[in-house]
Amino acid sequence: PPALSARFLRGDQLVCDEIKEGTAMFTYAVDYEELVLSYGAAPCIAWVNEIYQQLDGCISALSSVTKVETFNNFLLIYSADAQHVQICLTLALQMTDAVKHVRRPDGAPTVLKIGVSSGPFTTGIIGLSSPRYSIFGDTVNTASRMASLSIPCTAAEPFVHIAPTAHALLGEGEEWLHKIDPTMRIAQRDAELDVKGK
Repeated sequence: PPALSARFLRGDQLVCDEIKEGTAMFTYAVDYEELVLSYGAAPCIAWVNEIYQQLDGCISALSSVTKVETFNNFLLIYSADAQHVQICLTLALQMTDAVKHVRRPDGAPTVLKIGVSSGPFTTGIIGLSSPRYSIFGDTVNTASRMASLSIPCTAAEPFVHIAPTAHALLGEGEEWLHKIDPTMRIAQRDAELDVKGK
C-alpha cells in the first residue's frame, strides 16, 4: 500500500499498521505439488501464471481488497472495508468462476480451496535488502487453516470454508449472497474438524 511504502522509503525502522477488524482469505490451487512431480516445473509455472492472471483481474476490479502475496500455488488477500466479509466471499465466488476455463498440465479443470477468517491482524513490511509486505496474526493463520481443510471447489460446485469469526459478522440474512447466486447458502460442516492450533 502507498502509505506503508512511503514510510519505508522515508527510513522508518518499524513499518506496520494494526487492523482492528478485517477479513483474510487464502486461495490454493489443488494438486500443485503432485503436478510438479508428474509434469515438471515449467508446465506448472505456466499453469499457475494463468490462474493468477485470472485472479488478479478479479482483485483489480475491487479497490476494497488488498493483494498481499502469491507463492507457488497460494494467494493471500485481505479486506478491511466496512463490508469486508461479504467482499471477500463475493470475490471468492468470482475467482472460482474466473478459473473455470484454466486447464491444469494434465488437462483437468483447475480446482481451488478457499479459506476465510475475520478479526484483527497486523500489516507490515519486513526486511531491508528484499523488503516484503505481509500480514500477521491469528486471523491470518486461521484463514490458512480454513483453506487447508476446505472442500476443493469449482465454478460448478463452489465452496468457501469460513471461520466462525467470519460467520458471526455475516448475521442471519443471506440476501446479499442470493443476489450473487440464488442457489448458494451458508451451512455448518457435517463433521467437526481438527483445526491445528485451535
